[in-house]
Parts: sequence; structure tokens; C-alpha cells
Amino acid sequence: MNTEPQSNNKEKSEQSAVSQTSPVPRSTGPRTQRGKDKSKNNALKFGIFSRVAVLPGESEAEFGALLNGLRGHFLPIGTLEVTLVEKLAVDLWRYRRFLIAEGAEIQAGAEFVEWNQMEHHREESTRFPQLHCNGGLTRRISNPEALEGCLNLLVQLRERIEEDGFNREWDNQILTKLYGEYDQEGRREDWQQGLRSSYMQLSTAAARPDNVRQEGGFESQEVYKDSFVAKLKDEIKHLERYKKEQAAVLSSKLKLESLRRSVPDGPELDRLLRYAAAVSRDIERTLNQLERLQRMRLGQPVPPPINLNVTTSKD
Repeated sequence: MNTEPQSNNKEKSEQSAVSQTSPVPRSTGPRTQRGKDKSKNNALKFGIFSRVAVLPGESEAEFGALLNGLRGHFLPIGTLEVTLVEKLAVDLWRYRRFLIAEGAEIQAGAEFVEWNQMEHHREESTRFPQLHCNGGLTRRISNPEALEGCLNLLVQLRERIEEDGFNREWDNQILTKLYGEYDQEGRREDWQQGLRSSYMQLSTAAARPDNVRQEGGFESQEVYKDSFVAKLKDEIKHLERYKKEQAAVLSSKLKLESLRRSVPDGPELDRLLRYAAAVSRDIERTLNQLERLQRMRLGQPVPPPINLNVTTSKD
């Protein structure tokens, strides 16, 4: 008797029984990080606002987290509730955009105060009138650019005189830039022409011929040179002290100005506030519509809607 067909039928029945009793394996979802990141935004594919809500440069993942969080909170049922939840996500996303814009305005106004002030000083220094007939650069040391220019010129003059002695043609160019044209009649106050007057007196004394200096008992050229160099050093120290004081005052003023600009002002503030107010009203309306719709679906009492129509027309 041939038992082979019976054996095959028995194996098939056992396999069929195993397949009916064994559980069907289920998908475990994405396992790679790329797959997980992609699955975060699955809900966005079906949102009617998702394609226009996120602008270039904004995070789709963050918007997706917001939308999914709202869906988890409100548990919308039906197309209208789902649409209102998506609209609420868009409104909140727009309000987030307002906060970012406000922060950028504050940051731009506060962080670049020092740079703007420096640029103002530079532009001002380029508009200085002819220095030789307007009191020279020392008249404008309230401008940091002018002050730095004075210090540089004085250092150049000191180094040149220390090395080569007096040279009226070359020295006079620097002194004129610093103090303007020299008033030989002395009509100007001494504090304006003190260093210039000292130079004229000491360089004249140093220019005396050797026989005249010996007969008159005058000092050597080196003594007169050293005397003027000492005055130059005193002037440089005076301006360096002023520079430190000026820097401290400007730093304090810049800090106060930065604090003042912690809130944007002018037309930018008005524009941002109008945008924020419009978005806030839209958020409130959407929340109200969603709440009323869900109350109606659950059979709960719904308060009557309140419509306020405000007009300024006299007709």
C-alpha cells in the first residue's frame, strides 16, 4: 500500500495549522535615524496648510512637532476639527515668527550701537574743515578719530626731533595740523598755543650760531631739543589720560544706549505690534471655533457667539 500521499497530506495540514495559530509579525517602524526623522513629518503630508506654513529656512520638524502636539491635545474628529487644529498650528507658528523678528530687531539695534557710533565718528572726521585755519585737530579731540590722529602726530614729531633735532619746515607741517596757523602776535590763549609757542622759542634758541651761544651763555642745541621733547611727552601723556577717560564715558553711554534699544522703536515696532495683534486675534478666533465645534459634537452646552462690529462711520 502506498503511503506517500498520506504523508504529504499530513505535512500540509500541520503547516496549515501552524500558519493559523502563529501570530503574524508586525512592522516595528523605522529603525534608522534617517527613517525616524522622516516619519516625524508624516502628519504634515496630509495637512492642507503644511505646504505653505513653513517658509524656506524654517524647521519642518519643529512645525510638525507643534502640529502633532495640538492634535494630541485636542484629538480632533472630522475634517472641520482637523482643519481648525491645523489652522491653529499655523497661527501659533506665525506668532513664533513674530517673536523671532522682534528678537532680531532688538539684537540689531543693541549689538551694533558701538559700530554705528564708530562709523558716525569716522564720517564726522572726513567732514572736518581746513585744519590750518580752524584751530587744528586738537580743537576736535571730542571725536575719538581726531584724538587718535593727534596722538599719532605728536608721536611722529617726538620721534623725529629725538633723532634729528629741530627742522622747522618739516615740524611746522605737523604743528599746523595739530594747532592751526601760528599766531605770532599771541592773540590766542596759551592753552591753545602752548606747545606751539614753546617750539618757536626753543627752536629759535637752538638755531643760534655757536659763537653767539658761547658769548651769551646760552645752552647747547641738545638741551633745547631735550626740553621740547619733554614738553611733547607731557602733551602725549595728557592726551592719553583724556583718551582713557573718553573711552570709559563712551563705554557707559553705549551700555545705556543698548539698554534703551532692548525694545524696538519707531515704525518697526508699530509694524511688529500690528502683526502680533492680528495673529493673536486669529488664534483666539480659531480656539473659540474649535471649542464650540467640539462641545457641539459632545452634546455639551454651547454659549451663544458674540459678534462685535465696530465702525467709526457717522452714517
